[in-house]
Amino acid sequence: MPDPIRVQGVGMQPVEVHPRELRTAQPRTLGIETKSFKEVLTEAVTEVQHLQNEADATVKQLVAGEIKDITEAMVAVEKADVAFQTMMAVRNKMVAAYEEIMRMQV
Repeated sequence: MPDPIRVQGVGMQPVEVHPRELRTAQPRTLGIETKSFKEVLTEAVTEVQHLQNEADATVKQLVAGEIKDITEAMVAVEKADVAFQTMMAVRNKMVAAYEEIMRMQV
């Protein structure tokens, strides 16, 4: 059987880890729920769509005379605009990162 690996940090007790344990070890989540990159992007796009639908409904209410205060409609439209611009900036960064990776030589 291989010798155990000794790990000791500053001010810590030494810990022995056997190579067999390294192969079967599962990552710890520390009680933090993690989401995949796809889930994060899907939620972001859904939120942008929700803000755009909300802005659209507010503008329709303004045109129909149901809302008298134009600032409410303007705020909703600006929220949707900022969210959309942010989403496009993230998309552009992702495309640039993908293109850079594709240029790398292996």
